[in-house]
Amino acid sequence: MGIKKVRTNTLFWLFLKQLIIFSFTILLEITLFVVFLFVVIDNGILLPANYSERYLEANKGKLAESEPFSEELLPYSCYYGIFDREGAYLSGNFKKEELAEARDFIEKGYSKGYYMLVERGEGYLVVSYKITAYFASPTLRWLFPAPELMGLIFFILLFVALTIGNALSMGRKLRHLLKPVQEEIEQIQTKELIIEQKNSVVKEFDDILHLLYEMKSALSVSLQKEWETEKERKKNISALAHDIKTPLTIIKGNAELILEEDKLEEIYQSADIIGVYSDKIERYIKLLIDETRDTQYGNRTGKVKLAELIAEICEESEAFCKAGGIELQISDTIREEEALLDKDSIVRAVINLIKNAAEHTEKDKRVKVSFQRKGKAFRIQIDDYGKGFTQEALKYAKNQFYTEKTHRGEEHYGLGMYYANHIAERHNGGIRYYNKPEQTGAVVVFEVAVIIE
Repeated sequence: MGIKKVRTNTLFWLFLKQLIIFSFTILLEITLFVVFLFVVIDNGILLPANYSERYLEANKGKLAESEPFSEELLPYSCYYGIFDREGAYLSGNFKKEELAEARDFIEKGYSKGYYMLVERGEGYLVVSYKITAYFASPTLRWLFPAPELMGLIFFILLFVALTIGNALSMGRKLRHLLKPVQEEIEQIQTKELIIEQKNSVVKEFDDILHLLYEMKSALSVSLQKEWETEKERKKNISALAHDIKTPLTIIKGNAELILEEDKLEEIYQSADIIGVYSDKIERYIKLLIDETRDTQYGNRTGKVKLAELIAEICEESEAFCKAGGIELQISDTIREEEALLDKDSIVRAVINLIKNAAEHTEKDKRVKVSFQRKGKAFRIQIDDYGKGFTQEALKYAKNQFYTEKTHRGEEHYGLGMYYANHIAERHNGGIRYYNKPEQTGAVVVFEVAVIIE
């Protein structure tokens, strides 16, 4: 399945796009704010900052001629004072500080604040005003005494709100874009490796996803090898635990012979056999310990003389068969051949097969074992004279833990055949088994392709 192409952008363009959107919203805020300001000023709701100054200029004549002077002629926030020609204060609502500034304005023509001089008959009218906007409605003036300041605060609050909203929007977008990356990392952490290529519309994130995909693929292969190694180790442990039964059976049989035997020579011989197979149990236990320490299969493979391997198989088989009252027939055509193999595993596998054959042989109480070379293959054929395999056993005998207790023993199919096939396959071989066509009994052929020329 091909990887789906996704059009991507860079983080630069992503942030630039968000910045343009943010700039547009701020520009829209400014535009709406200005439009609103013009509307309320144009409709007389809000009086501009220079309203008092323009009003006083436009109404100088009325202010000069009104008699008596009325305070209602002045705009909101204006204060006044009437002076005679000598500068004496006659009337008004100036405070003490404003009165002093008004006299300076009359004498010098300037002051710290905003003042206007209007000549009236025998004197002067001095009006102080402020350059500040205010609402025409008294109610609005009471509610919003400083509209310019409040407008600025409102603008800043709206600006902050838009900034936060833009940041939250960008955060949500980044979380959405980073979600595939987060899922990939979580899968790697939990080792739930669903090997699926994910994509992102952002180039940098897409690069990260690609790297994570490669990491997951590599980790998946590594974990698969680890799981297979662990599975293999468990198989070897199970097989070793199973194989320990063979020397135990031999030890038990010879111990019973010692109890029944009167001849000292035979007792010594059985005791020697018990000693030998006690050592074998010790070696199996060491192998078992090695497996629990993750000792790998390949570390035990080496060059082996087949004559020595056959001698070890025959020695153990004879001891086992003797303890069970079984005649063991050996046919050996091997000479000086050598092979690369795991000697202990091969011996254990073949002994398992011979033990199974000995347990289930009936006619003549004998088992035949043949050692042959076929090209580069080393073949061991085991014949027994029992009831043979059932049709079900012929299909499933090599399956792990398969057992058919009614006809053949649990040990024969529980692990023995499975383990033997497993070891043979590891040495580029396998096992075959079938019933004899013209007589009772079964045949098992164990073959490995490891002969050194």
